[in-house]
Amino acid sequence: MEINLYEIVGTDTLRHRETAQTILHIINQEPENEQVTLDFSGITFASRSFLHELLSVLNGRDYVVVNANTEIDFMVKVAFIKPKLRLETSDEIKDLVPT
Repeated sequence: MEINLYEIVGTDTLRHRETAQTILHIINQEPENEQVTLDFSGITFASRSFLHELLSVLNGRDYVVVNANTEIDFMVKVAFIKPKLRLETSDEIKDLVPT
């Protein structure tokens, strides 16, 4: 099963958990043993919360991500990493970094 995310949502930005739930509803209509191809053609941004919602439910299912830009590829990798706050005491700069 191939899911073209842009065709489903009609926008190039994926920000909300509710949007992921809409996509999951479509995916869940198909047999669980069928691989899911998530096609990010036309998508320029996907938030961490959107990807976390989508991929956490797909966790037990065989899926592949295709046509994602480098920013989306990065967010897919960090979707399950909890950010930690790092304080650089010399400059008092606060920076969020993945652990």
